[in-house]
Amino acid sequence: MNVHPRTIKHRFVMGLSVIMLVLGTFFAIIISMNLRHQLVTDIGLKASLVLTQAEAIQAYVREVLRPAMYGQLPPDGFVLEAMSSTYVTRRIMNGIDVRGDPFRYRRVAVGARNPDSEADAFERGLMARFAKDPALSRLEEMTSRDGEEVYVAARPVRLDGTCLHCHGDPADAPKALLARYGVGRGFGRHPGELVGLDVVTIPVSGPLSQITGATIGYLSLFALGLAVFYLTIQVFFDRLVVVNLRRTTAIIRRYFPKEVGETPPGNADSGEIEELHAGIEAFAGRLREAHRRIEDHAQNLERKVAARTAALAREADERRADVALFVDLLNILNLSRTRADLLRAALARIAVRFGARRAVYACEFAAAGVVVWPGGDDPPPLPEDWRELVAEDHCRLEPGLACIPVRTAETSRGLLCLDFPSGNPEPATASLDLYRAVGQQLGIALENLDAVSSLLNQNRLLASLFEGISDPLILLDGSLRVILANDAARELVRALADRPEAPGDGEAAMPHGRGPSLPPALLGMAASEAGQTDVAAMSGDAPVFAAVSLPGGRTFAVTRYPVAGKTGRPERMVIYARENTAERHMLDRMRQSEKLIAVGKLAAGLAHEINNPLGVIACYAELLRQELAEPQALEDLAVIERHAVLAKNVLRDLLDFARPRPASSGPCDVGALLTNLSRLFAVQAQARHVRLETVLPDALPPARADASALEQVVSNLVLNALDAVSPGTGAITLTAGADDDAVWLRVADNGPGIAPEDLPHIFEPFFTTKEAGHGSGLGLAVGYGLVHEMDGRVDVDNAGGAVFTVTLPAYRPGGREEVP
Repeated sequence: MNVHPRTIKHRFVMGLSVIMLVLGTFFAIIISMNLRHQLVTDIGLKASLVLTQAEAIQAYVREVLRPAMYGQLPPDGFVLEAMSSTYVTRRIMNGIDVRGDPFRYRRVAVGARNPDSEADAFERGLMARFAKDPALSRLEEMTSRDGEEVYVAARPVRLDGTCLHCHGDPADAPKALLARYGVGRGFGRHPGELVGLDVVTIPVSGPLSQITGATIGYLSLFALGLAVFYLTIQVFFDRLVVVNLRRTTAIIRRYFPKEVGETPPGNADSGEIEELHAGIEAFAGRLREAHRRIEDHAQNLERKVAARTAALAREADERRADVALFVDLLNILNLSRTRADLLRAALARIAVRFGARRAVYACEFAAAGVVVWPGGDDPPPLPEDWRELVAEDHCRLEPGLACIPVRTAETSRGLLCLDFPSGNPEPATASLDLYRAVGQQLGIALENLDAVSSLLNQNRLLASLFEGISDPLILLDGSLRVILANDAARELVRALADRPEAPGDGEAAMPHGRGPSLPPALLGMAASEAGQTDVAAMSGDAPVFAAVSLPGGRTFAVTRYPVAGKTGRPERMVIYARENTAERHMLDRMRQSEKLIAVGKLAAGLAHEINNPLGVIACYAELLRQELAEPQALEDLAVIERHAVLAKNVLRDLLDFARPRPASSGPCDVGALLTNLSRLFAVQAQARHVRLETVLPDALPPARADASALEQVVSNLVLNALDAVSPGTGAITLTAGADDDAVWLRVADNGPGIAPEDLPHIFEPFFTTKEAGHGSGLGLAVGYGLVHEMDGRVDVDNAGGAVFTVTLPAYRPGGREEVP
């Protein structure tokens, strides 16, 4: 077979062979390097192991064997075979060498005591390297020694203090050592001196030869594989590439015989690429000719496409204009407030879209009647039967006139007429659907505007009714967030927010529309008895009535009306609150007054009936004291007198409670009164180790009150505070201030406060929490009555202790208090 060197098969195979040869050589080098590295690593580990073994032997001799021998021998005794680390190490390691291990261990020195351990030239060179670099502690490398490639591992030997006994001054050396080696060699050393080496030498020529042989064997096998691969590629390339190329060139030759030409005889295997190139070039020429013909045809086609594109563009502009018209009608609906505004703006936009000179809308039911654009005195161009057109939902297209019914799906609302210029032909029938759509869109806009107007009117009416309710009214969603609130509810939130005692109650101002969560001060109005704050979780759909007390003492009668949603379950809630604070205070005062009147009558009778016997008891006790001389009898008599005095005090309180003296209405300086009382009780407070302080403003108006009665009330409050606080840590604060037409004073302590269950009863007569014999339970009741007589009030609260606040009307010159 005649093989041409330019065939594609031979080019491919030759190139692939070169690549494989380069890769084989590269991998052979990598394998050789890896094996050599592995050899060096293994030998290095073995050498390190030998050195480590030698170091372990030397350490054992120095640290264990030698001290033990010194303990057994006389002071000048020395056994070389057991106490010399060099001798023991050399004997043991030389014994390992005898077994034929592939390494050689030597412990050498310069000027060695034993001539066999003298360092040769190679070993002196290693010592020079250690001497040059004191930081070098071990040396491991591949090198050549006596023409042989070896691996060397060396460790320097430096003397320490324990070695100088044998290597220092000969006079100090053991006699056995001197007798054996004399004094000529191995002495005169000093600590830290480099005196020798531990050297391990391992020959590597044999292993390296094995590595070279393995690499050559690998290359031989690779060459054999490459030959097999070459033959395999020959067969597959013929079948997969050459055969397909010949089929391709045969196809090109069949369709382009003139351009390709005939294959020269004898070269059937040569020039597949050149033949394929010629075929593709012929194919490209044919394509170029076809492209020229297509361009000629395209020039004629472009003119047709341009005309059609212009028509489509005009149609697209019309559709965009139609879409813009409907969008504008929606915008006009959003911006219009009345039907007249909507119709005037819509007629103008529709007339401009269709090119009409006038547009008319007529409806016999509308208040406006007929709307014309543009406005003028000319009568509208309406056909005589325009009402029938509206009723029949029928568009009429005439020369210069288009009549379009305006209606929704169920209702006829009027007729839209477009008046075109006199030269304009009959409106296009193709626009009939568009005219109908415009009429329906205008009808929907009018219907929506009427619906919105009706909704706004109803909303205004409901808003007027909602805001006209004088009590707080709130609409909440399912999560108790405010949807709507009237002015009374917003005023309540503002009032709670302005209270200094409850900062944060108004942190979320009540909005006009949907807003934040209900303020904490009003949350109790909406929450159920179980503390639920979700409308859906509250059982039942009937109104719920509850009494709610807010911080500050305000109370409300609250009615909760659940509002059902689409699912039938409550999804919203209406809160109606009626404040009954004044009513509650009036009822409390009436009940208190009734109690005081009843107890007063009882106290007056009891005081009259008991006071006379007590006087007799006191008189006869005084007579007995004059006649008795026995100490025990006098002590018993003192007990009788003391309890008689206590009974008189109770009777005096009863009389004061039953017949309170009329309180004067003159001005009272509250600041001066508190200052005097503070001085009065200062000694008593100091005796009990209680801190008593007074905090007064710079300017305090006078109160309309009886100074003596008010002093009695405050004195009783201070005494109660002194009894309540703990000695040593107790503190009592007297403060005063003014608000609008009132003056208030406050007595606060840091005691345990008043139990919640006792708060409703502390002003009741004979109610006391003190131990028996320490209080009659009339002090607060009497004080409450005195303050009530002065048109004031007494409030009590727990704030770190008991806090009593007495509020009195301010003194106004010329007021009713000065009228005789």
